[in-house]
Amino acid sequence: MARNMPDYLLYLETLLQRNSQDTSLYELYQRTKVGYLGESRVDREWADIFLEQKHYLFHDYQITNLANFTHQIDTIFICQSFVLLLEVKHIMGRLDFESRTHQFIRTKSDGTQDVYRNPIDQIERHRLFIEILLRKWGIGLPVIPAIIMTSASSHIGMTPPQYLIFHVTGLRTKLQQLFKKYSPTITSEQLTSLKELLLANYERKLFSRPAIPPETVLGAICPHCQPAVRLQHWRGKSFQCPYCTKRFDDAILTGLHDYKILFGERLTNRTFREFFGIADVKVASNLLAQLNLEGIGERKKREYIIPESVTWNKV
Repeated sequence: MARNMPDYLLYLETLLQRNSQDTSLYELYQRTKVGYLGESRVDREWADIFLEQKHYLFHDYQITNLANFTHQIDTIFICQSFVLLLEVKHIMGRLDFESRTHQFIRTKSDGTQDVYRNPIDQIERHRLFIEILLRKWGIGLPVIPAIIMTSASSHIGMTPPQYLIFHVTGLRTKLQQLFKKYSPTITSEQLTSLKELLLANYERKLFSRPAIPPETVLGAICPHCQPAVRLQHWRGKSFQCPYCTKRFDDAILTGLHDYKILFGERLTNRTFREFFGIADVKVASNLLAQLNLEGIGERKKREYIIPESVTWNKV
């Protein structure tokens, strides 16, 4: 199961292109991107490891327990000897795991400290749940929780000895140690069955878009000017930049692609006008008629469905 860019990260990236001066949005995007890049760094390490033993990898795995609470596990590795659960963190500085207080403390180079939610508690929660599932499915495998740090500037300090906590560069060595410690306890057929059960119970992350008015987002933007500039002076199928004066024939097509990411696949004449800054209803109607969009409903209630690839209708 490959890891894909999270919908939320794609949403933030698209929104930031049209609101490049929003510093709080930029900071949120950067934090989200750092987490994703950290997980991708571990994925690259997996790709460079050759294992003769039959195994399966599940990245960005999500499942719901009986209490209707979600478990989001960065990576699950299964083989005939054990199940390895990975929690990935990309944090710089000295990192201490306090067993007594259940705190995770980051000390920066200037001596200041930040306290985060303890990833040990997170991975322990996942371990207990996966163990329950394995018993339910009649599969006798030990479940091993591990925490991986991906930043080159991470200095792993105090850690509880009973947990695997290491830098991503040590993944290969840790796997070799686990294979030496644990012997196969299930058959190849049982491992395949476990893979199928995990796939059958996997739930795709559902992304709920924040309620942002279309008129507050720049629909047609100049690809050259920074910060983002709303294109104006519509003529035919193109818009003109008020600063560099260049015209762009694909501004609406690009804008509709991003509208789908930001607001969903449906739009109306009104939301089309608000997003692209077109005041005239008839102008918007003519443009929508020239686009390859499926229409549903009549008159004021008519909605248009944005396809995967937006094109102009051939005249």
